[in-house]
Amino acid sequence: MKLSENRLLKLNILFVLTHLMATVLNAQAVPAQLQVGEKLQYNAQFNIFPAGKATLSVIGVEEVNGAPAYHVQFSAKTGSFADRLYKVRDQIDTWLDLNNLITHRQVKSIREGDYRKQLTSNIFYTDGIAITNNDTIEISRDVRDPYSLFYYLRTIPLQVGDTFEFTAFDRNKLTDFQIKVDKKENVVVPAGTFTCLVIKPYRDGQTLFKNQGDMKIWFSDDAKKIPVKIQIKLKFGSMLLQLKSFTL
Repeated sequence: MKLSENRLLKLNILFVLTHLMATVLNAQAVPAQLQVGEKLQYNAQFNIFPAGKATLSVIGVEEVNGAPAYHVQFSAKTGSFADRLYKVRDQIDTWLDLNNLITHRQVKSIREGDYRKQLTSNIFYTDGIAITNNDTIEISRDVRDPYSLFYYLRTIPLQVGDTFEFTAFDRNKLTDFQIKVDKKENVVVPAGTFTCLVIKPYRDGQTLFKNQGDMKIWFSDDAKKIPVKIQIKLKFGSMLLQLKSFTL
């Protein structure tokens, strides 16, 4: 398979969370349920081939833009096999409000093959603006980056059939989409066996990623709502993140 034919060798599997959950949330704030020290570790694969690993951690509590915030960090790296095809070393740091998990800041350090990108977003709610590097847009509501929504969904009741509407916020662009709680399934991953709620994103009644295909996230059907598995179907196959271990 040619590298040019499947940019999946950029190993988007490691960053499905970023693609799915870059959002501004149209919903009421809820109490945060993050715990400093929580760490989720994932194995990544494309079809049957191991691709690397990803980690999502709650680092600590820091003051950002005048407000106390949780510092959350997502890191992704390819393994030795995938490194020979397309080496990835990405890190995304985000700061979420201590009370309602809205985003105050995000810093992305992207290293994929020869590609390098550094992005910093700051949200100034009093001024009603969001700034990413030198680009500025007006905002009229609380905004949530990928991990803000990720943790927010873990704090609210979820039942099969529920649908939520969101507006994606990524690089100062807004896109409306919906998330549906589709069904329950039992899944087996390296971390164990879980009964899960299957979450699917849509846009205008279609799958979220027009040129890529379907996507699903399996949240454990319990109080913690751990994201156990994440899958995206692409033109050339299927990408998968499976929970390897977790510390809550």
